[in-house]
Amino acid sequence: MTIDKQKAALSSVFAAVFLTTMKIVVGLFTGSLGILSEALHSGLDLCAAAITFFAVKVSDKPADSKHHYGHGKIESFSALIETVLLFITCGWIIYEAVEKLFFGKGAELIGVQWGVLTMIISIIVDVSRVKVLKKAAKEHGSQALEADALHFSSDVWSSSVVIVGLIFVGIGDYFNIPVLKYADPIAALGVALLVIKVSFKLGKETIDVLLDTAPKGMKEIIEKEVSKISGILQVADIRIRPSGAIKYIDVNVGIDPNQSHKAVHSIVHEIRERISEKVERCDIMVSTFPLNRRAELTDLNINLTLEEIVSQIPDCSNIHNIHVYDLEGKKNITAHIELTENLTLRESHELSHLISNRIQQAMQGIDNVNLYFECAEEVVLTKDITESRSEIVASICETVSKINEDVDCHEIKLYSKGDKISTFLHCGVMGDFTVDKLEVISRTIKNELRKNVNRLENVHIHFEPLEENR
Repeated sequence: MTIDKQKAALSSVFAAVFLTTMKIVVGLFTGSLGILSEALHSGLDLCAAAITFFAVKVSDKPADSKHHYGHGKIESFSALIETVLLFITCGWIIYEAVEKLFFGKGAELIGVQWGVLTMIISIIVDVSRVKVLKKAAKEHGSQALEADALHFSSDVWSSSVVIVGLIFVGIGDYFNIPVLKYADPIAALGVALLVIKVSFKLGKETIDVLLDTAPKGMKEIIEKEVSKISGILQVADIRIRPSGAIKYIDVNVGIDPNQSHKAVHSIVHEIRERISEKVERCDIMVSTFPLNRRAELTDLNINLTLEEIVSQIPDCSNIHNIHVYDLEGKKNITAHIELTENLTLRESHELSHLISNRIQQAMQGIDNVNLYFECAEEVVLTKDITESRSEIVASICETVSKINEDVDCHEIKLYSKGDKISTFLHCGVMGDFTVDKLEVISRTIKNELRKNVNRLENVHIHFEPLEENR
């Protein structure tokens, strides 16, 4: 049976009024400081319950001309106020505990039976309210009701502490065991710390909603589901905006421009269905744009497309060593992708399938995609050692001149990284060399330098034309 959240909030107000009044009367009658502290606690609960009732009543209002996304965030604001009240309550409990522990403030035991009875009644009422509020909060996704349930839960803990404290202090007085008088303040400190911990969690969740922070992992879940839908060539953007119990989700996808209106409508409908299955209480806006995947598959187009796809994957930092093999009109692609996270085999396998599917959706004529993952290198501080290692500079010049007399090596730089050395050199080339011939020269220079120079790890060469009259 569904619980009406306004009725749940209103019943909490009545419960808080009853408990606050009862504790004030009994606290004044018995002179128990613990019960009077509980009266203050319940008074704060009353304020919180009243705020909650107002919040859930306003949050149910539909969107209007000024509030296009409804009034759901009033619940988050209410929860934030209640969290502050919880911290105030904990501050009071800690203050009283310190007074009793270090300043000799003793417990009053006048009419203790009435105090214990009052706390038992309080616990019974609080437990019933927590059960109802938690159920309503879960059914409606209400942060305000969740915060109210937390208030009444803390009341149960603190009331239990008062009972235990009164009993232990009474036992200590009866059997003349002075140390037992500290049981009440020590237990109260424990409860205060527990409530503070829970309040921090609730406060963080509330602030996240107020700042439109997307729920962790939700974007990835949606992206994975949408990518599986046939006809979607690219998932360009996903935005999530929580407001109260509702998650407003905007999805922008690329679709073949030759798709019929009926087919696009069907794709949009499937997007909404798949997201609704994964995310409860969501409002989904889907926008589409034409994406032509029938362009000629030149190496440049393929490289740009791969770089764009990989840039949209959070765990990927770079793609390189892209090779395209044309086999009877079908293209096979291999590439190396650097990862920012050290993924497991299962995770990297799933990521490989995700990227491969996106590549094949974005470009026709792709028969197979083979991806190799490697960890991205961390940035390591390097040191310029060009001046201090002039013998290596001379060795590099001599080695290059022996390889090809038409190559003039200059502007040589040496950098050390740990026990490894990297070199950057400019090579002026005489004559009109094509790129493939320069690549052969580059490979030869690198191999010879690594043979002749100890600890040389990386060789970076920049070729430039050299005037013949030089």
